[in-house]
Amino acid sequence: MDAPAGRELGLNRLRRQSKRPDVEAAAERQSGPPPTDETVLNQKLLSQALDRLSPGYRTVLVLHDVEGLTHDEIAKRMGVAVGTSKSQLHKARARMRDLLSPARAKNEAGNHV
Repeated sequence: MDAPAGRELGLNRLRRQSKRPDVEAAAERQSGPPPTDETVLNQKLLSQALDRLSPGYRTVLVLHDVEGLTHDEIAKRMGVAVGTSKSQLHKARARMRDLLSPARAKNEAGNHV
């Protein structure tokens, strides 16, 4: 498979996942007691933060941190340099930290810090 086709397959997969995020699907598969309100809220916040990432950042983050691919594998699949994969992962994680920080959540809720 050539790199552009691999990138498109990865993006298509993420588009499908955005309709049903892995976080929620994994929670549904877990056995045991039902999730707490806090767990459900955290899953929702995580899903919303992932949706706010650019497609490139989201793709690298999911491929590396969720699916466990190496930067070499991601670079081949997306048709980019290994350094680009590393850079995008670093930026995606920084953006997720920003989106999920408690201060930001309070500000968006109207409770200014």
